[in-house]
Amino acid sequence: MSVSAGKLLCAAIGTFLVHQPANALSSSFKGELKFQSQYLDTPGDSLSASLGVKSHVDNHLKVRLMSEGLLASNWSWDSALVVSARYGEAVVLERKLYTYDPAFYTPFEDRQWWDLQHTFSDSGKHYQDMRFDRLSLSYSSNHAVAKVGRQVLTWGGGLVFHPMDLYNPFPPNAVDTEYKPGSDMLYGQWLYDSGSDIQGVIAPRRDPVSGNVQKEQSAAGVKWHGFTGRYGYELMAARNYQSDILGLGVNSSLGGATWTAEVVPRRLQDGALRSSWLLNLQYAWSFRGKNINGYTEYFYNGFGAKTSGTALNEFPQELTERFARGELFTLARNYLALGVTLEWNPLLNIQPLLISNLDDGSTLLLAQLERNLKDNLNLTFAVQTGIGPKGSEYGGLEITANADIYVAPNRYLYARVDWYF
Repeated sequence: MSVSAGKLLCAAIGTFLVHQPANALSSSFKGELKFQSQYLDTPGDSLSASLGVKSHVDNHLKVRLMSEGLLASNWSWDSALVVSARYGEAVVLERKLYTYDPAFYTPFEDRQWWDLQHTFSDSGKHYQDMRFDRLSLSYSSNHAVAKVGRQVLTWGGGLVFHPMDLYNPFPPNAVDTEYKPGSDMLYGQWLYDSGSDIQGVIAPRRDPVSGNVQKEQSAAGVKWHGFTGRYGYELMAARNYQSDILGLGVNSSLGGATWTAEVVPRRLQDGALRSSWLLNLQYAWSFRGKNINGYTEYFYNGFGAKTSGTALNEFPQELTERFARGELFTLARNYLALGVTLEWNPLLNIQPLLISNLDDGSTLLLAQLERNLKDNLNLTFAVQTGIGPKGSEYGGLEITANADIYVAPNRYLYARVDWYF
């Protein structure tokens, strides 16, 4: 079913292209090449080490080929084909982790509505594949937008945490956020002259075990974005993985700063209510000729549990299921993020980020340096480390009580070159 749906969309786009007169069609093509190398420091008491994977270097080459076109009668198409080659112990580790716990390490691609991925090679330390990260057909007018296919959608105004974003949210410590992974969706939007708009989306998903599309795995939602006075606001109602979700977001200015507040209550299948919320503030200023943008964000995770001294297998299922699916990326309740973007000069940015678990006192530290070498060539360096005692989220949690095997965020050094063409 999923393969046929993908082929159907490809055929529909092809039919439009073939049957439109030459003067009714315009298209553009561009691409990028990314090469990244990463050193991961693996402690001897980590789960990775227990599976035979020590500290190592991994390399990843990725080519993204993007095209979009305008068709007659307000129709357009958009595609992005990603060809990827990886080499290193991380490839071996991913296979071992999947064997260790298939439910926890299932790739999101296995849940997508359409099968738009092909693996060329998967053996030893090698993995090569290609996939469509975007493939959609759109209709737009002055007030209406309709789109079907693999596309991207972001709801909410979180800077580090994203409780209102139901469709492939970035993790708080994401380094490469240039392109959000696409999801297979049916999307509609109506725009009002006042600047307000209403959006609706249906995101069918497959059960990763049976391969069948199931409503229990899928998502649907509607969101209103409007204004009242100097306040902007968002109202959301959605259903995602059998949870009923409401969302309210408000944003405005405070002096020279901007702030956003969100509250997201969820009713679970058993009737239990879990509410998450966030509050952030960001402010831009100049100091000694340097442009600086600083921000802070507090996040309350309604699914969070006590992390200090808790083994991974002791966390509630409602939390670990969402963690495994990529809905959540934190285990405790209270978090504070502090970040800065310092423009050292027009070609060099420095971006430190600190994420603190306020419940167990552990901290995740991430720092990035971005250097623009040419108009079409960028260089990025990053480092990440967790700070905290054993038995804390960022210091390392035991997989089971008294196992002396721990899981914590990776400690790494990272370098990436981006070339655009």
